[in-house]
Amino acid sequence: MNFEAALTQELKTIVALQNRVYPLAAPEATAGNGVPYLIYGSSDGLRTKTLDGYQSGRLVQGEINIIAARYGDMKSITTYVVELLIGMERRVIGTNGPFIQELTYRQPVELYEQAPNLYRCLIDFEVYFDQGG
Repeated sequence: MNFEAALTQELKTIVALQNRVYPLAAPEATAGNGVPYLIYGSSDGLRTKTLDGYQSGRLVQGEINIIAARYGDMKSITTYVVELLIGMERRVIGTNGPFIQELTYRQPVELYEQAPNLYRCLIDFEVYFDQGG
């Protein structure tokens, strides 16, 4: 299982999201319908490199956006997401996904989006894992 699939599987364990976890974009939602949800973005990352050339390790930067109709719901889900991210360090994520050697997240940034009347929390993070071989 690759990193993104494993991350998705981990994020879907947050009960309050009701499996509404989407890569890059979400179906249109309003304060009364389709929330809360989470959008994430990541990539294949950068392979590590030494004087001997490229290695099997990867550094992946990602972003998580938590969207909710109520500020309290957004705060609660943010707490779950941060704990989940912290808990991914030094273990295999997903079903046979990568072993996360190091994870760092940045301070969550809270926003209010007036047009859809929704609250958003943005969390940037980066992970390091070795793919082996």
